[in-house]
Amino acid sequence: MLKKKLKIIFAGSNEFSLAHLRSLFYSKHTIAAIIIKLDNIYCKKKENRFSPIKKFAIRHNISILQTNNLYEKKIYSSILKIYADILIVSSYGSIIPDKILQLFTFGGINIHASLLPRWKGAAPIQWAILSGDKYTGISVIKMNSKIDCGKIIYQLSCPINITDNAITLSAKLIPISLQCMYQSLNIIAESNIKNLHKNKNVIETIAPKIKKIDAKINWSYPVIKIDRLIRAFIIWPCCYFFINNYCIKIKKSSIISFEKTNFKNGEIINISKEGIAVNTQKGVLNIKKIQIPGKKTLHIKQILNSNKKFFIKNTILK
Repeated sequence: MLKKKLKIIFAGSNEFSLAHLRSLFYSKHTIAAIIIKLDNIYCKKKENRFSPIKKFAIRHNISILQTNNLYEKKIYSSILKIYADILIVSSYGSIIPDKILQLFTFGGINIHASLLPRWKGAAPIQWAILSGDKYTGISVIKMNSKIDCGKIIYQLSCPINITDNAITLSAKLIPISLQCMYQSLNIIAESNIKNLHKNKNVIETIAPKIKKIDAKINWSYPVIKIDRLIRAFIIWPCCYFFINNYCIKIKKSSIISFEKTNFKNGEIINISKEGIAVNTQKGVLNIKKIQIPGKKTLHIKQILNSNKKFFIKNTILK
C-alpha cells in the first residue's frame, strides 16, 4: 500500500478519465485541482457542454483550471501556487509543456489506453478495434513534452473479443487502468523508478484523432472492415449511411456471412424483423438497430411495424 498521501492535479476530458478522477477523489489522496479544456459551445443541449470531469469537479467543489492553452501565464501561476506533488493525465488530448511538468515534485504521469508504443495518440481504443488487434492494454508513462513517448512505469494487457466495441472495451480497461495507476503511484512515491523502460518488442503505431467523415460507411469495403468501423465508432461519431436522403446511424449490427455474393455493394438483399441484410464487397452485414434523425434508437422490427416501406429490398444504400 502507498504510504505517502499525494496532492494531485488531474487533467482529463471524458468518461474514461472520469473513472480515474472519481477513484482518486475517494482515496486518501487529495485532488487539489483539475485541468480541463474550454466548454464545447457547439453542443445543442446546454447540459452537454460541460465535460464529465467538469461536472464532477463542480459537484465536489474541486478547483477548476480551464484553458485551451497551457502556455498561458495565468495557468502556470495557478499551478505554481498549488504546490502539488504530481500531475495525473488521462485522455486529456494535449501536450503538457515541460515548464508545467517541472512544477510537480514527481512530475507527471499519463494513463494511456494501449500497449505503448502501439497506438500512440488520441484514439487508441478505436484503432485497436479497427485493426483487429487481439490484445490491447494500459500503459502508464512518465510524461515528457512529446506525445505518449515517456518511459513506461507500469503496463498490463487486456484481450479484445471479436464482438467488443468502444463501449465494452473501455469498460474492460477501466479496472485494469486503475490498478496500473495506483501501482505507478507506488513506484513513483517510493522513488523506485530506476527500472523504467520503453517497450522495444512492440511496433510503434499512431492512433490519430477520429473525424466524422471516417464513420461514413463505404459498402465497397469487406464486411469485416465495416463491422470493425461500426464497433470502433459506436460512441462517436457513429457509423452512418444514406437512404431516401436520410442520414441513418447504425447502432447495432452483426456479420451474416464472410462470403462474396453476386449482389451489388450496398444492396439490401433481405428484410426481416431480425434486421436488414446488406451486401458488401465481400460478405453480408445485418443491421439490427438504427437511429433516424430526430428519433431515438430503434430496432429494425420497430421500424418495420411503423413503416414497412422505409426499407425496400434491392435498394442500394449510399
